[in-house]
Amino acid sequence: MGRASKIMAPTSCFTGQVHYLPDAPQAYGAMITRPKAAPAQSRSTDLVQTRTHLRFNNRRVRVTSWQLDAAMKNRGAMVDFLSDALPYISQAATLVIAAAAVIFSHRASKDVGRRELTTKMWEKRTDTYTEILRATQDLDPTRRPTPEGFVTQSEDAPPEDMQLLARDLESEEWKEFTARVDSFASDEVRYLFYLWLASLSGWSWLIMKCVIHYGRDPIKYSEADNELQRSYKATHSVCLELTAQVRAELAFKQRNVRKVSVTGPDKYFGAVTDVEFTRGKQTDLEPLHAAQISTLRRGAET
Repeated sequence: MGRASKIMAPTSCFTGQVHYLPDAPQAYGAMITRPKAAPAQSRSTDLVQTRTHLRFNNRRVRVTSWQLDAAMKNRGAMVDFLSDALPYISQAATLVIAAAAVIFSHRASKDVGRRELTTKMWEKRTDTYTEILRATQDLDPTRRPTPEGFVTQSEDAPPEDMQLLARDLESEEWKEFTARVDSFASDEVRYLFYLWLASLSGWSWLIMKCVIHYGRDPIKYSEADNELQRSYKATHSVCLELTAQVRAELAFKQRNVRKVSVTGPDKYFGAVTDVEFTRGKQTDLEPLHAAQISTLRRGAET
């Protein structure tokens, strides 16, 4: 044979490793660098665990391929979960918005109804206060005749036709008016209104006394006339206090009734002949209900 042929066995020239990732690592904000494998590194060892160098926020972190695969699987599971839950989330949001709209509209309607009711109540109160001031003018005792005047008028008219007051306090119109006072007036105005009626009742009582004793008993007439003059002052002072209270409330001002001390005749229930307002606040606002004398009867005794 000729020159012997020398056969050389091929040697491995593998100097690096190739890994296929599910997605580009750049999508996670990382840069991957892999070290070269040693010539003696086996393929099975490379498949068991591969270490990769990732750079997050300029810091180099070593992770394995298993960690990358797990992260990708978690990301896919999260996307699937959100995709499945999105219809339910939208339905829940729609129900919440609808419930909020119903609650808001209900509260808004209640507020509107409350404002309308308050407006109507205030209009009723304003009308009632106007009628109260009108009544104090119509029934002002100073506009009525003196005892001598009543005596003169009674001589030309039947006793049952002689009216002490300018308005009939037993009429249906007056009863309806007092019912509106009880319904719409404040506690302060209501108290002063009935106190004014009680003082008016005391004035009627004293007018009767003066008419009865006129020309018969000068001493008793003089005593009754002195009490009558105090009654004029009492009625006027209550009227001023009532007017001030009404004006303050119509102007939306807070005002308290001054402390009151009253004096009345023993034989006539509820009537007031003398009123005095002092410093302090009247705490007892329970209205006074007094009997009224509306007809002058000259033959009566007292």
